[in-house]
Amino acid sequence: MTRFFALAALFVAFPAVAQPTIVGEWSGDIEVTTALSLTAVFHVSESDSGYVVTFDSPDQGAFGIPLSDVSFDGETFSASLAAASASFSGSFDSETNQIQGIWTQSGREMPLTLSPYEAPAASAASRSTKPADIKPGDYSGDWAGVIALGNGGEIHLTFHLARNEEGIYHAILDAPGQAENLNVGQIDVYGNEVVIEIMGQASFVGTVSDDETTMAGTFEQGGTKRPLTLMRQ
Repeated sequence: MTRFFALAALFVAFPAVAQPTIVGEWSGDIEVTTALSLTAVFHVSESDSGYVVTFDSPDQGAFGIPLSDVSFDGETFSASLAAASASFSGSFDSETNQIQGIWTQSGREMPLTLSPYEAPAASAASRSTKPADIKPGDYSGDWAGVIALGNGGEIHLTFHLARNEEGIYHAILDAPGQAENLNVGQIDVYGNEVVIEIMGQASFVGTVSDDETTMAGTFEQGGTKRPLTLMRQ
């Protein structure tokens, strides 16, 4: 009996091993193709009911999207983005402090390794020229420009861009004398490249500047291409 109590005392005194935690900010690049990757940012917090995770895709202007089916058992972390038919599952490596896993979307599996993340500080230019309620990487708002015509005339265009909770952009076009409040519908954003198809009749492809105040590109209609630079309003 004495031996039993001695062993029990030794067991109680043995230090407990701390459970790993993933609370914090994590980021990595989703390898869409060999030439294209998209930054993913996970914000992980903990509540009484478990882990709470929101997701950012800065390259697509999507921020604060809540994830579901979140779990972490000390080794495997997983979460789902149902609106995009996407999910992530990875293994936490305490030695490298990384989460190595796979981002699955619409049946495709893409490598994604998450590391501790610190948000970059906004540049002085972006702070002074962008509306206060627009986050970096969010192209929502009004973009206006002028197309110069060969006969000396010009067409004024204003695209009104809006982004929903899933990070998907839609556009409305105003062009006095040409179109008013024309719902263009969903548009494509690939990093800092914006592609706007206009009712199958015309298109604009532009690149957003580093300070996110201009969108320089080409307007094409009927096989004719003209330069067009949109200015953030």
